[in-house]
Amino acid sequence: MKKQYKIYLLLSIILTLFLFSLGIAIRYIIDPVGINNKFNLGLYKDVALAYRTQKFVELNKIKPNTIMLGGSRVHYLNPKDLEKYTHDKVYNLGLSYSTLEEQYYFLKYSLENFDIKNVIIGINLYTFSEVLEDNSNSDFDKDIFTNKFNFYQQIKHYLEVPLFKYLKFAYNNTFTEPFYEDGAITKYHQDIVLKGKSWEQRKNNSYNGYIEKYRDYLEWGETNLEYFKKMIQLCKDYNVNLKVFTTAIHTSQLDILKDLNKMDIYYKWKDEIAKITPYWDFMYDNSVTRNDDNFIDTSHIKQEFGKLYFAKLFDDTSVDVPKDFGVYVNKR
Repeated sequence: MKKQYKIYLLLSIILTLFLFSLGIAIRYIIDPVGINNKFNLGLYKDVALAYRTQKFVELNKIKPNTIMLGGSRVHYLNPKDLEKYTHDKVYNLGLSYSTLEEQYYFLKYSLENFDIKNVIIGINLYTFSEVLEDNSNSDFDKDIFTNKFNFYQQIKHYLEVPLFKYLKFAYNNTFTEPFYEDGAITKYHQDIVLKGKSWEQRKNNSYNGYIEKYRDYLEWGETNLEYFKKMIQLCKDYNVNLKVFTTAIHTSQLDILKDLNKMDIYYKWKDEIAKITPYWDFMYDNSVTRNDDNFIDTSHIKQEFGKLYFAKLFDDTSVDVPKDFGVYVNKR
């Protein structure tokens, strides 16, 4: 009986390992996020399921010379608009709901491992808050920068991807073009967002969301400012061409800050940034930020207007930029 029991136990272990390996193999072949891209099953790749992991893997494949850092507002910027000035390989490291800590680690890794010549950082007020909204769904893992995307982390990735949720979405939605290219949200993706809801719906959802965000979380503190200082110092240490700018917001968001009596934080933030590095400021009331047609919602300017940022950053007078859009700020 004991021998028979051992055989059953051994067979159970072998079967469990087989099923586990089979499950990983299926997930590897389906590749929901587009990490390995070894098999083309005609399924849409949902990068949003694991932004950080996917970008780390893609970053190592592209090995860029210029990187863009920031949140979702930077994520919408087209790398080709920047290539016009840098004439090299540009990768968009904008991450939705990203923190300055995440941006710091991506910057540090990029500078240590690639021939980076230009760093463009788009900053916004909220990420400097001492208290940030919980983003427990984030797949950010600092270990990936030291261990690379090793075997253990690959297994972890494929196990954590919500496969059935992904398959249900992929089955019910057919897309003809990629949602992301060189790290950036594509114009095709933007057009789908714009067609999904009317401007009023998108504006109201965004506006109401930021009322809660600014009211409940926007507090001045030094923690994230320190990460920003470390980012600027890294760029100095590696002698890269650094350009910093504030990302434009719809003017209605300034009204939220006024109504919540948080304009003091807004002004202090701009003053503190100027003490650390010169920058171009676009986050104020001007002809671009007043125009509804320029925005996806109250937080994100449309991709086609991203070229206005770069024209200012690189002093390109051939681009027709409204005169009141963009102010250069330094310590003085």
